[in-house]
This record gives sequence, structure tokens and C-alpha cells, in this order.
Amino acid sequence: MKRFIAILMLSLLAATAQIGSLHAKDLRQAMQSAQAALAQKKAEDAASKKRIAQSRKDHKTTLASLEKEIKALKVQKTKEEKRQVRLTKESDTLTLERDKLDKAVGRIVAVVRTAAKNLRDLTAASPFSVFAPTRLKRLEAMADGTEFPGLDDLRTLFGWFHDEIEKTQEVAIRPATFTDRMGNTQERSVLTAGPFMSLVLKENGPEPLLYDPSTQAFRELPDAPGRLFAWRLKRYTSGKTDVLPMDISSGAALDHLRRTPSFMERIENGGPLVWPILLIGVLGILIGIERALFLKKVHDNTDKTMGAVNELASYGNWDECDLIVKERKSTPVYNVLRKGLEARGERRQVLETVLQEAILKELPRLERFLPFLGMLGAIAPLLGLLGTVTGMIDTFEVIHMAGTGDPRMMSGGISTALITTMLGLAVAIPIMLLHTVLNRQVEHITGDMEEKAVALTNIVHRETLRPCQRSCPAGMAGLKGI
Repeated sequence: MKRFIAILMLSLLAATAQIGSLHAKDLRQAMQSAQAALAQKKAEDAASKKRIAQSRKDHKTTLASLEKEIKALKVQKTKEEKRQVRLTKESDTLTLERDKLDKAVGRIVAVVRTAAKNLRDLTAASPFSVFAPTRLKRLEAMADGTEFPGLDDLRTLFGWFHDEIEKTQEVAIRPATFTDRMGNTQERSVLTAGPFMSLVLKENGPEPLLYDPSTQAFRELPDAPGRLFAWRLKRYTSGKTDVLPMDISSGAALDHLRRTPSFMERIENGGPLVWPILLIGVLGILIGIERALFLKKVHDNTDKTMGAVNELASYGNWDECDLIVKERKSTPVYNVLRKGLEARGERRQVLETVLQEAILKELPRLERFLPFLGMLGAIAPLLGLLGTVTGMIDTFEVIHMAGTGDPRMMSGGISTALITTMLGLAVAIPIMLLHTVLNRQVEHITGDMEEKAVALTNIVHRETLRPCQRSCPAGMAGLKGI
């Protein structure tokens, strides 16, 4: 309204100004125009008021409707919040149950996969994999987690365990392929005694097979088994015996025996000091044999000859005694007896001295080569020790040059050290034992000779006194014996 009045005043001012300028020519026309404009404005204001009223009414209706909806939504919100709390509790409960189930399933799956891994390793190392090659692939998938184990897998796993146990205790013949010594693949009947022994049945007799876990296949030994072992295997397969020679290491022991170096190979690996040690051993054996035979002969002659001479001397048969000791001049016992019989007319002290001198003279012949034998027994372990030091020096030189990354590079020096030590002790021990035994034999012979010499002295002295006792007075007999 104020706006309309302002417009009207402006129009009047303008009309007044126009009237003043145009001499108030069209005042009535301007008045009519202003009234028309005023009426139009009123109509527009009325329409606007009507629209505003209608809009206000509509807004009130909408506001009421919205308030009702808000109240309903608040009620719905309260219900939903209560439902949310209830569902949250249920979700937490279900989550806990799910976690428990997941843990239980995880434990079951872990146990199954662990069992599958154990069975996979057992199967890979078992010769029965040759006859069932597909189960190893299934076990690989179950053990690596690429497949989730189900009930059927559990039953299959249990069946494989049971089958492996059953085959462990059975002896059976099955067809199988193997690689022979020439590298060719053959198919023959194979006898398996549990997982411990596998034999390929050939026309000329059974031969053991080695199972290679890397290829899950059998292969022949590079060399044929020994005759005794092959004979025992043939007796078992032919039904002549129930005893089967077994390698409980599944062929590893047979392979190790095949790889074990022979005595000559060990000698060749022992280095140059092996030959002096072996030479000492040969010399010691020859000397020991020669001395043992010689001392045995001397001991037998000592026991028999000196006993016979003493018996003849007790009867005064000196001529027969001389004939006995004149037969052999190179034997120690004969030389001692000869000296004693030659001095039988001497006094007792002289006779004892002569016999003791004869025994001492023959003692070097009895002890000949024995000091040398003892020296050989002392040198042999020293040479072995020298070989040990030499081998260890070579080993440390290899360590200095190449480090300790490859133990095989150090095995040469260590092998030389151990072989020379072993040979040195193996040679020295029997030589020292032989030297001790021979020394004891010499002592025994010497003691036996001294005993027989004393007996001969007593007999000679007694036989010498008998004529004097018959012809001389008692007093002279006492002087004759001095």
C-alpha cells in the first residue's frame, strides 16, 4: 500500500510538472491512467494475497502432515533402534558361534592337512607308491591347501593310512617297472616284503631293488649282490627256507655296502706313508713266524733232550750222552749240554759257571730279531701319527685356500689322516703282542735251560763223587767235594 501511494505521489508530481509545462492540458487523461494503474495494482495485490493465503494453508497442511510423519518416524526410529540393539546382540552371538566353528573347522583342517603331509612324506618314501602313483597327487593337493578337505577326503585319507599299514606287514608279488643297470626300463614281477625289501624276480635268481623317492620308481643296484647274499635270496624265493635277508633301511644299507671302499681303495687313499706301515707289518709277521717256529723247536728240544741226557747221566752213560749232543751243533740246547758234558770232570762251581756261560752265550740267538720286532711295533704308530699330521696339514691348507663351504674338499686330508692312524695301530698292536709273547717264550726257555742245567750239575757232581766215596776215606771224600 505504501508503495502504491508513493507511486501515486510520483505520478501526481510528474503530472503536475507536466501540467505545468504543458499548461495542464491532459490532467484528466493522466488521472484516468493513474486510476487504471491503481486498479490493476489492487487486483494484483488481491490475487497475490489470495495466493499467499492459499500457499499458507497448503504449507500448514503439509506441515501438519510432516509433523505426523515425524512422529511416526520417531516411533519407527525407536522401534528400529530397539530392533537394532536386539539384532546386534544376535549378531554378536552368531559371530562368537561362527568364530568357534571357524576355529574348530580350522583345527580340523590343520589336523587333516598335517595328516596329509605326514602321509605324503610316508608315501613318497614308501615303495608302494610305485603301485599307486595317483594318490601322491591327491595328497599334495590336500597337504598344500589347494583343496578344502571334505568328508570323502577324510575317508580316503583314512583308507590310505589303513592300506599303508596293511601293506607294511605283507609279502606280495606285483608287476612293476624298474630301471636296470644299463638305464633301460623293464617290467617284471617284484616281490615286496613290507617296505623293507624289494626283489625283482629274474631267471637267474632274485636281485634287490632300490626305491628312489625322487622319481617314485625302482632301480637296480649298480653291482650284483654277493654270492652268499644272492644264494640266501634264491633259497627264500624257491621256498627252501622261510628266512629272508632283509635291509630294514629300505635298501640304504645295501647301497652303503656297495659304496664302502675296499681294503686296497683305502690303502690308495691313505697316502704314501701307508706303504712303509704295510712293509713294517709284513716284516713283523715274517719275523714273528720265524721266531715262533724257532723258539718252539728250541723249547721242544730243551724239554726232550735235556731230560734224556739227565736220565742217561743219572745211570753214568756218558758215552751215549756225548752221542746225543754231537748230533746237532747249531741248536742252543745241544751247545749248552755239550759244554756241560765237556766240563763234567771239573769242580761244581766251575761246572755251574761253564753251564751259565753257555746259556748266556746262546741267549742272543734266542733273542735274535726280538729288539728289532719291538722297534717295528714302536715305529708303526709313529708313522701313523705322521700320516695324521700330514693329512691335517693338507686339510688346513684346503680350508685356507677354499674355506669351509664344501666339506668334500676337506675329506681327502681327513681320510688320509684317519687311514694312516688306523693302519699304524692295526700293525703296531699285533706286533707288540707278538713281541711280548716271544719275549715270554724266551724267558721260559732260558728258565727251563737253567733248571735242566742245575739238574745236570747235580747229576754230574753226584756221579763224580761215587767212585771217590768207594775208594777214599770219609774225610777225603769230604775234601774231594770241595
